[in-house]
Parts: sequence; C-alpha cells; structure tokens
Amino acid sequence: MNILVSWDMLDANDVELIRDRTGAAVLQAESKEQLGELISQADVIFGFVHPSLLARAERCHWLQIPYAGVERVVSVPWGNPEMVLTNGSGIFGPNIAEHVMGMILAFNRGLHVARDYQHSRTWQWAKPYSFRELTESCVGILGFGDIGRHVAKRLAGFDCQVIAFRTVPRGDEGYASEVYALSELDQHLPRLDYLVCALPHTPKTAGFLHKERLRRLPKHAVVINVGRGSLIPEQDLVEVLKAGELAGAGLDVLPQEPLPAESELWSLPNVIITPHNSGLTPFFKARALEIFLENWASFVETGRPVRNVVEREKGY
Repeated sequence: MNILVSWDMLDANDVELIRDRTGAAVLQAESKEQLGELISQADVIFGFVHPSLLARAERCHWLQIPYAGVERVVSVPWGNPEMVLTNGSGIFGPNIAEHVMGMILAFNRGLHVARDYQHSRTWQWAKPYSFRELTESCVGILGFGDIGRHVAKRLAGFDCQVIAFRTVPRGDEGYASEVYALSELDQHLPRLDYLVCALPHTPKTAGFLHKERLRRLPKHAVVINVGRGSLIPEQDLVEVLKAGELAGAGLDVLPQEPLPAESELWSLPNVIITPHNSGLTPFFKARALEIFLENWASFVETGRPVRNVVEREKGY
C-alpha cells in the first residue's frame, strides 16, 4: 500500500509517525515534476495536490485533504472516479468560531473604530457610536456544520437566541433554539440582529445572499461571512451598506481574493476585513493527522474512510 504524503506543514517526525501507524510505504515528492510521477503510484493521498494532477491518480482509492473547501477538487476529472474524498471538517470549528465572536464583539463595542482613533492619538470619539450587547440578541447561523455548531456553542454563553439554517435539518443541532431549512430563510431574516454565514461554495449557494435578502434584515443587523466569498455578491453588499440598510459586515472571505485595491469595501467604515485567515490555528496539523489516522483505521478495516466523507454531487 502506497501513501503519497504531500503537505509541506509535515516534518520528518510527522512522516515517520504516519509510516509507523499505517505500516504503508510513504511516498514524498521533492519537486512538482516528481509529484506528477508519484501520484500515479498512490493508493492513498494525504495532503495538497494540484487538482489538475488528480487525472493521473488512477489507482488512488482515497484522498484526504486537510482543509474544508472541496470545490476545486470536485470540479476536475479524477483518474479513479470511484475515489473517496474526505476533507478537514472538524479542524477549524473552534478557531473560526472565535474569529466570528471577535468580529461580532468588535462591532458591538466599536473596537475597530477605537483602533482608528488610537492611531490618530485621539482620546474622545468624534461622533456617536451605537454600542451594543449580545444579551438577548437573535443570531442566525447560515450553514450549521462543524463551524456553525461551534459558533452557536460560544453564543450560548452570551444569552443569545440562536437560529440555525441548513440544507436539511437533522434534529441534532445542539445550542440552536430553532432550526430551519435554507428555503425558509427569507421569512426569518427580519428577526435577526446578526447573521453568521458558514456555507460551503456550491452552485446553489453562489450569490445566495443577494441584496434583496440583505434588505430583509433589520437595518441594525450585522453580517459575518467566514464561509465562502461567493455567497454574497460584492456590489450588492456595497450598495446595501452605503445606503444604511445594514449596520455592518465582517468579511473573512470575498468573491475575489485577494480583494482588489479598488474595491469600495476597503474604505467603508462599517466593514471589517480579514484576509481569509480565520482558519489559521496552532492545532491545524495535529487535528489533520488525527482525522487521517482515524480514517486510515476504517480504510484498512472496511475499505472506506468514514469521517468527513464528501458527497461529490453536493459539493460538500
């Protein structure tokens, strides 16, 4: 059994751990050219490979990627159409949830504005700011997978009412007082003080949160997007924010990344932008290895991994 390990975050000790725990032959490429050659010999792949190379992975039965988004992988031909794809869901929930909370609290307490005043050495606020609390707020979470559940868990400590929206409610959505299908979102938007977006990119989610939906939110509402930038059309968001029809937006993901310098979002005072770094965590590697080794045990026993199996047709 050959495992192709292709992830520059792993060091020699990590590779030795994989070799010891699996008993398999571990392949590692020293160049892009060699990676293209080794991929055809791999029975299992763990790590990052350029999607264009997957057409050569004719004998690969299982690909484990250490990140959550799979849109680039599912959109290209696979050398083995029966290959099982698993992702890194479960790695990023705690840290992205903290990122969401940081953005919400920054808007509530005006921390982003205070930082600007600090740079100008100004002690008093030049204009009023609507300070807020999370107490008794209604927060909608759009996409209630691992990240959404971690956000809800943290919001529970702030005495919030959490409403979850997902493609198909399953009845196991802890920390959410109400759970609805995505198709029911429109009727609940007027209730929300905050809307946290954690949906994956699929043909159905691209452009889903357009300006007509944004305008159904109360004018004091804040939108936080840590899912995929394709969810919210940029110009729609700019239009709604400039018109005062939305209080603010915290954006870790944008339709175009890097965000072009000419984008109006940069200069809007009610926007907080981070460069798609909410997923960074010191536990990234350890959690990814845990998922891979857990899936390896299942793969050896049954021929299939069981954790984080992606449905290619759905795109997640």
